[in-house]
Amino acid sequence: MAKVKNYILDEIDENNFSLIAIHSSCEAYYLAFLLNSKCQCQFAKNKKEGAEADHYFENYEWIDPIKDIEIRLFSNRYLKFQNDVLKGNSLFDLPETKELYLMQDLKEVDYIIKIDSGIEDFVMIKRIELIDQVSYRCLVDQSQLKTDPRLNLY
Repeated sequence: MAKVKNYILDEIDENNFSLIAIHSSCEAYYLAFLLNSKCQCQFAKNKKEGAEADHYFENYEWIDPIKDIEIRLFSNRYLKFQNDVLKGNSLFDLPETKELYLMQDLKEVDYIIKIDSGIEDFVMIKRIELIDQVSYRCLVDQSQLKTDPRLNLY
């Protein structure tokens, strides 16, 4: 006769995360490199990104199950080029562009770091101070956001 195993599932608190807004003119891959080299992080490009989507926000993650670290870095802006038929070969024929935002309430922010677990938010902000290419960083007050950040961040 087979033994019966019982498992108890604990509740997961999905609201327990912090958001850090970052202003920087560098590319997302370079910001991830700077975070890795100067802040002792281990960000890697997310392998599960949807390339078939019509918009694309760069996404890096640092997940270490042994140390219980789960942190993600998102680009907040994406410049989408419209695929219109070429009007001509004139110098001034430019493609139409549309700027999309991951967090509509934070349009002035270039990157967002979402800390689920592993590192305190103020410790991460202090680490980001070491990076010269970051002009500004701050903790986002989630109560002031009009949209729920859990819906936008994958």
